[in-house]
Amino acid sequence: MKPIHMLTILLLAVALAAAQPQARLLIVAREYPTGKPLGGVTLNVTLWLDGRTIVLSAKANPVGIWAEQLEAIPREAYLLSVSSGPANFTGFSLPQPSLPVRVADTLIEEVDYRAVFQPSTNVTSFMDLRVPLQVIREANTSVVRCAIWLAPARVVNVSALDPVTRRPVRIAVKPGAPLVPRGYLVSFLAPINYPVFVTADTALVEARRLRFWVSNETRLIPWSYYAADAFLSTQLSVIDDSLRQLEAIGYPTEELRRDASMLKAIAQQALFFFERGNYTSAVGALLSLVGGVNALKSRVDGLFSYSQFAALGIILLTLVFAHTFSMLLFERGRALYASRLVLLVALLLAATLTSPTMRLAAAGLLGALGVPLAALDLPTLVAGVLAMGFLAYAFLMLASLAAGPVRGFWLYLAIRYMKSKRLRTVLVLVTMTLVVASALAVSGVSLGAPTVVRTSPGVGLYGLDLEVNTIRRPYGLNATEIEWIMTLLNASDVGRMATVPSTYIGVLVSGRDAQAMIFAQLIALDMRFAARYFNLTAAVYEGRLPRDGSVEVLLPKGFAETMRVGDSVWLFFAQLSMQGLPAPAGPVWDTPVKIAGFFDPLVLNSTLDPELRPLFGDLSRVNFLVVAPCNPLGSRLAVSRVWFITANVTAARQVADLVFSSLPVSVHVLEGRRVTTYESTFQISFRGAEALVLLLIAALMNSVVMLGHVEDRRKDVYTMATLGADPKSLFNAMLVEAAILGVIASYLGWLAAPLINAALSTLSVWWGGMAVAVSPLPVENMFYAACIGLAVSVFSAYVPSRRASGLSRKGREERKVISPSELKLIGGMAIYELPIRVSVFESEALYRYLKEILPKKDILGEEVYLDGTFAISFAILPPHMRGALVTCRLRTVKRGDSLALLLEVPEEYKSYMYLSDVVYALETKLLDYSKWRDSQFRYQILRYAPRRETLTLDALLERCKDTIAKAREMELKLRRLDEMKATISTSLYTEYERRYRRQLNSLIRELLTLSLRLEPFVGQLREEIRKLEAELEKHKVAYELGELSEAEFKAAAEPLEKQLDEYRSRLRMIEEISQFLASRRR
Repeated sequence: MKPIHMLTILLLAVALAAAQPQARLLIVAREYPTGKPLGGVTLNVTLWLDGRTIVLSAKANPVGIWAEQLEAIPREAYLLSVSSGPANFTGFSLPQPSLPVRVADTLIEEVDYRAVFQPSTNVTSFMDLRVPLQVIREANTSVVRCAIWLAPARVVNVSALDPVTRRPVRIAVKPGAPLVPRGYLVSFLAPINYPVFVTADTALVEARRLRFWVSNETRLIPWSYYAADAFLSTQLSVIDDSLRQLEAIGYPTEELRRDASMLKAIAQQALFFFERGNYTSAVGALLSLVGGVNALKSRVDGLFSYSQFAALGIILLTLVFAHTFSMLLFERGRALYASRLVLLVALLLAATLTSPTMRLAAAGLLGALGVPLAALDLPTLVAGVLAMGFLAYAFLMLASLAAGPVRGFWLYLAIRYMKSKRLRTVLVLVTMTLVVASALAVSGVSLGAPTVVRTSPGVGLYGLDLEVNTIRRPYGLNATEIEWIMTLLNASDVGRMATVPSTYIGVLVSGRDAQAMIFAQLIALDMRFAARYFNLTAAVYEGRLPRDGSVEVLLPKGFAETMRVGDSVWLFFAQLSMQGLPAPAGPVWDTPVKIAGFFDPLVLNSTLDPELRPLFGDLSRVNFLVVAPCNPLGSRLAVSRVWFITANVTAARQVADLVFSSLPVSVHVLEGRRVTTYESTFQISFRGAEALVLLLIAALMNSVVMLGHVEDRRKDVYTMATLGADPKSLFNAMLVEAAILGVIASYLGWLAAPLINAALSTLSVWWGGMAVAVSPLPVENMFYAACIGLAVSVFSAYVPSRRASGLSRKGREERKVISPSELKLIGGMAIYELPIRVSVFESEALYRYLKEILPKKDILGEEVYLDGTFAISFAILPPHMRGALVTCRLRTVKRGDSLALLLEVPEEYKSYMYLSDVVYALETKLLDYSKWRDSQFRYQILRYAPRRETLTLDALLERCKDTIAKAREMELKLRRLDEMKATISTSLYTEYERRYRRQLNSLIRELLTLSLRLEPFVGQLREEIRKLEAELEKHKVAYELGELSEAEFKAAAEPLEKQLDEYRSRLRMIEEISQFLASRRR
């Protein structure tokens, strides 16, 4: 073949080969962030090409590229997994573990994956990536480009302590590969010089996604520190908001601010521990902080509750004062009601302006109605207090209606008698007012839990001595809190004392005889500490001290009679049994305890603590005391006392304030030979005991006045008593009068107390003494004044009231023995008149009442006469006569306009010894006749308001739409009627015009009613629209900043936009209804 032919054939083959489509895979390794080629790195990749999975092992050439021919041309390509080995990175002399941070245009932190790091080979594997790859087509060649950016990596620890749950939290670092977690630390392989994302499964929204920069020097990513910072900021911000709200309404918050400042100090300590990685102490600080925050929240909530109850009591007292004082001034008519209203408004206004408690109560009420506390001003608070006053006045009116006319009659009767003796009433009121005002000026009651600081001699130790309040903390301090305080003090030694928890009364010691158990108390000590600082070894009578870490005990030498050193005993917790004796409730330790020795109670009783007090209490307790080591026998006991030894006295003072404010303990600061004690005790203190003389004088004077009232009204009282008045009613009537005097005098005394105080101060200055501090007008003093006034008036009126009730024939307290001389003998019957008289119009009521109080089985017969009288026969069974019945009869007789009730028994039973018991039983039941009669009155509502139909917002809008359509139809008919006016008669036009106008007006009124029912929804819709717009704006900002992907943004924003459009359309419809009504009103 000629050369020219061979060359032609060769060129034709090359042209055919070039014209056939080809596919290549190109893997590019780049160094992050410089973008330099990364040569020599080994990559194991798994690709997905059009449904086929390809696994390749590629080693990049010196320019960071590896290429291979593919069998088919792919349309889609994804990277499923990649494994990278060590590589030579810029700035490192040795190969470093590599970590992929970017594939093509996708960051690894944006996808979900599984990662594994093998420390033995320094190989990092990322699985389940599914990252799309570029498929580039140029002429007849298709190139699948897989560009992987690798970064040098190092192992870092991530703190994983959740400050909310105080447990390890699930942490993920992107990009990164996890290693085996160790406690509160989780190790990850993270890229160097890269901002990694740390995601946590926590309730703290602020700490779920945090970004941290990892450098070559990074050893720890302090996620717990920033999570704790967010948690503490949230906790403290709630307290700050509450205090600012209190300050906005003028409530004093100095003490609360001091406690809040201490909580902030504890928060700083907790952050310090988190930053240092001391998680045990950090948890202790968090526990103290959470407890302090909860306690402060409870105090703030308690202030609102206390203020509401106090305001309610003050309003009721003000109502009673305004009601009774106005009745003393005016008889009836407009002047009475006007003066009552003016007094009520003026006194409530004065109370609001002078008392933060009233303003706080008004703020709480308005806050419950949805008004923010920060938006409240003084006029709004005054309006709130007045609203509460008027509401209480309405309840008072309802209560007066429910009480019935009888009790109101006694009130008006008491007022009438007081007004009949005006001069005497004025003198009593003036005297009582001066007494109450003077008592308020010179006396007072204060209660609370103040901090008491005192000093006492010490034994020469330096540090802290903490005594736990086991009532507030039954299980004492825990190990975390002890370690936290120890770290704060940098204590050189720590000693603990543990006692039996308060759920038990002690322990039972069981020796050789299991049936014989000895009741005792158990105390656990750190034995080395007790031997060194308390010289506990000197108290050992036989044997030795128990060793720390051993299951041994030290018993009193009185136990040596039945036990020996080396014997084993059982210890059981003791509880009271049903018989009141100690009974075992569970073992202190699961195995028998060895006796290490016996101690002398007299020597042990002389053992003193650092404050020179007996360490173990009195001798009676020491005689039955079991001493054990805290480790391990104290594990189920409550740590009630802890000693910290340190030479830094300044640190001890600072830590003392911190510990005292955060834990329920009494703190003793040991300063050598001096001990400073901080403790909080609930105290009730009284001042001004000399005011008792004034109160006694006022009580005697008021008693004399009330006795004079009884003598003046003796005839009236006797007349009412003879007519059958209830002695309880007479007694209550006198007490009502005394209570009115007490209420009015106490209120006037509260108002006059500042004037008395100012007068005393002026007199002191004139006489050359010191000026008395003028006290304000606290509303809380009103309760103290009310207690003084009511106590003096009611106690002084008790004896006169009892004397008045004794004038009634029903007022006998002791049983009267019925003698035969008191019975009238008529027609073979012995007759006794019972002390009750009723009107002739109440004959039927008395008849029904007697039938109710008499046993039905004992009623033998009934007789009703035409004149309105009646008779009921009943039988009684004498206890000493078996089978014999005595027939008695209750009969009414007319005496003028009233009826008297007679008891008739056969004449032969007039000396019956049990007749007095029968009469006493009848009189006792007849005392309740007036109450029974009042209870028979019933009120019937003759007209009921129709129930209002409950409609939803959509139903209301639909009804409004139909009503508007009907109204427009009526308007269209009216316009057509106007067009036909010239062609029809006037009468016909007028008839149709009136009919359509009437229907249109009816529709307009119905639409107006529906619009009023729509008004509450307007504010709700606008509030929901505002919230949705804010939420949508938040998602838009997050999307624009790259925090959310487009898919996430659409998934979050589309429901919000749909809901927002729906709310806006409803609001527009309501506005159209309002515009329609406004145009028709014109």
